[in-house]
Amino acid sequence: MTKKDNLQTSSAYLSALNQAKQLIIQSQEQFLRSANRISMEVRLSLGRIIDENSVKHDWGKSVLENFSKDLSILFPDSTGFTERNLANMRQFYNEYKQHPELLTLAKEVSWGTNIIIMNKVKDVHARLFYLQMAAETMCSRDVISNQISAKAYEHGHLQDKKHNFHTTLPEIQAAKAENILKGGYFFEATEPLALTKTLQEKQVEDDMVRRIKEVIMMLGKGFSFIGNQYLLCAGDNTYRIDLLFFNRVTLSLVAVELKMTPFKAEYAGKMNLYLKLLDEKVKLEHENNSIGLILCTGRNDVEVDYVLPEIKRPIGVAELKLSKVLPKELSGKLPDPEKLKEKILQNLKKK
Repeated sequence: MTKKDNLQTSSAYLSALNQAKQLIIQSQEQFLRSANRISMEVRLSLGRIIDENSVKHDWGKSVLENFSKDLSILFPDSTGFTERNLANMRQFYNEYKQHPELLTLAKEVSWGTNIIIMNKVKDVHARLFYLQMAAETMCSRDVISNQISAKAYEHGHLQDKKHNFHTTLPEIQAAKAENILKGGYFFEATEPLALTKTLQEKQVEDDMVRRIKEVIMMLGKGFSFIGNQYLLCAGDNTYRIDLLFFNRVTLSLVAVELKMTPFKAEYAGKMNLYLKLLDEKVKLEHENNSIGLILCTGRNDVEVDYVLPEIKRPIGVAELKLSKVLPKELSGKLPDPEKLKEKILQNLKKK
């Protein structure tokens, strides 16, 4: 092996290369955020100029048409001065000028995403939720639109949270863990789910891994993906965690288990074992105790309330709602469920 080969495989070189990579990625992200912030400031100011002058001089709607034509002539390379877009800028200025806390976040979000949130979400608290989601993850407007359609705010923040954090974690740590937990989660699967429970869970997991950025957005603030089917060993026994994350807010590992059935008591027992193994074999000295999140298609609150107090490690239980939208490639190719049911019943009667 040559000296050059030794250099490229040495831990010191790989560490330096990783530092350079992270520096470049961070600088690119900072550049994009800075450029977007300036762009949003311009749109806000244009909206203010149009609105204040329209009120002052009693201009009608024709000002938008005139502004659109004249700005397009002055800046022929720009496509952002349509009459509709200028109307959105004016609306943006009017709706956010009384909410500086929302405006600060809105400047961190793309214009297209802002329009989606502004037009689809009227509640101030809900707007704050979706703006934070978009700003933290830099996700596309389609993803945010899907989250709004799925009522992510209502499911995640208005629905009761089920956990045992206050009896298994120190007070401050419990508060942080509760803060990152949602009552329910929504994920738009891109594949049709298989017919058996085992395949469904594996298929959803694979889909989540492929679109891990959307999953991190779904989970909330501070999550970093470590791996799926994470292997744990205890003696001769081996176990695999569906999805493993690290959360920077709680400074802890977060194990996520996907269950395509309603909650069962045995799920909590299994998670308790996983968390014990993580704390003993994976957790670093400076990190806090690992946290478990069980995502089920249904949650019997009475059963959860009976089970969780008996568990010694921090576990949250929440509903996972999957998109029921059929993939485009299968649209029109599958039989209508009601017609299929009717046909099956007819065949049974003949026998």
